[in-house]
Amino acid sequence: MTSQIKELPEAIACSGISVRTTNNAEISEETAKLGRLWQKFYQNHASDLPKGEDIYGVYHNYESDDLVGAFDVVASWKVVSEQEPSDNEKTAKSTNLVTVDIPAGKYMVFSEEGRMPYTVMNAWEKAWTYFNDRNCEHTRTFDVDFEHYIDGNLEYGQVDVYIGIE
Repeated sequence: MTSQIKELPEAIACSGISVRTTNNAEISEETAKLGRLWQKFYQNHASDLPKGEDIYGVYHNYESDDLVGAFDVVASWKVVSEQEPSDNEKTAKSTNLVTVDIPAGKYMVFSEEGRMPYTVMNAWEKAWTYFNDRNCEHTRTFDVDFEHYIDGNLEYGQVDVYIGIE
């Protein structure tokens, strides 16, 4: 696992399907929503995207800056802009799609490679450990965080978890 600071030079518009959840809800299989969100995305949208298309899991609308508050997660792909849908957006099944912008800015990036979903869970665990350390020199913005699945591989591959920082 590696972590580094990256500056995202421009916003990325993403379109996909969304769910609102909490960290506490994700602990229990009965109340967890993220696994079902990604399963629905994989079944209904991933096959409509070009092979190797990057996939994004966008976390936003944070209710609070602690582990108890609710937040939205959008399983998505990059589009040209909110005003101009890309061919990917036109060809994907467009029922219940939402569009969200990943803002330009500074992010702490945690990279992992391996079998999903364990790899992305490991990356988030590293991020939580890093930001919960009282000697941590960076502050989360709790604006937008995102998972970047390199080459769109949702089974085995590299994921970069970007955490917005001040």
